[in-house]
Amino acid sequence: IRGIFDELIISDILDYDTYDRIYAQFRFNAGTADYIVGALGFSDDQFLVLNRNSIHLVRASGNSPETASSELVTNEVGCVARNSIQQVGNSMLFLSDNGVYGMNFIDLYNLRGQDLPLSSSIEGIMQRINREYVHNATSVYFDNRYYLAIPIDGSSVNNALVIYNFINKQWESIDSI
Repeated sequence: IRGIFDELIISDILDYDTYDRIYAQFRFNAGTADYIVGALGFSDDQFLVLNRNSIHLVRASGNSPETASSELVTNEVGCVARNSIQQVGNSMLFLSDNGVYGMNFIDLYNLRGQDLPLSSSIEGIMQRINREYVHNATSVYFDNRYYLAIPIDGSSVNNALVIYNFINKQWESIDSI
């Protein structure tokens, strides 16, 4: 194991054992204390790479990795828990250090982040998250709701569930176990 956590190597299509180490290798924020938390495809030949402290977009044209390029979307917010990432229609939600953030896909080429965290109305609960175990947070989208299980009040396991309702556009429930 090479121990490089800011690098993504893309395999050939339909052959996950074959890699081109020159053209299909991407490093995101090399030389910083940033590392990859998760990735999410969102349109034809594009996908997002969510680092701990930044978000990057990888674009390709066609099936050739030589034409792929990466660009920094933001270095102001990143993702803290891989399993918190959910795509809902043209939006993507994820848990960051400052709460739940969202990004909207305006069209196939434009991606816009929200100015304020989606969870700003439940900031008190977000402040109670145990930062040591926040990477264990997990989410699911079901029945027009974003369910997020988080560890709060010093717990090492997810012991609270916050639910965002997309129809009402607000947090509808905060339950602790």
